[in-house]
Amino acid sequence: MKNTLLVVADLGGFKAFRLHNEEEQINNQVHLKRSPRLEFIEEFHNPAAHGRLVDKVSDLSGRFPRGTGLKGGGAMADGERHNIELESRKRLVRQLAQRVNVLARSQDIERCFLAASKEINHQLVEELDPVVRAKVEKNVPADLTKTERADIMSFF
Repeated sequence: MKNTLLVVADLGGFKAFRLHNEEEQINNQVHLKRSPRLEFIEEFHNPAAHGRLVDKVSDLSGRFPRGTGLKGGGAMADGERHNIELESRKRLVRQLAQRVNVLARSQDIERCFLAASKEINHQLVEELDPVVRAKVEKNVPADLTKTERADIMSFF
């Protein structure tokens, strides 16, 4: 029996389970004694993922004259970081990947099943360590974080 880590993730966090299969070998064929069980290991919630952008930045700081050519006045530039949402998303995915790396790097974990929402699935897999990425046998681009534990295995 291979020790399997199953991770379901979205941008706000993840849930990690250990998959238990009880197998027996009969006539050189592997048969399951009963259906697989999921043992809960860890849950991670990133509070930064649930905050609003308005709460993180102010609309007053960073305002500079645009240089419109008018003396003694003119409009003010916003000085906004136009990619702030993209950068925040990358940071959140990187934090998720670091936490998954810690779990999956363990010597007793032989393989990993991963389900992450379509929006972050590819980025999350890219951020995983090569050793961990090699352990990922099944990757499902779906958000299963709110799926009942008994129904999760039907996606794999």
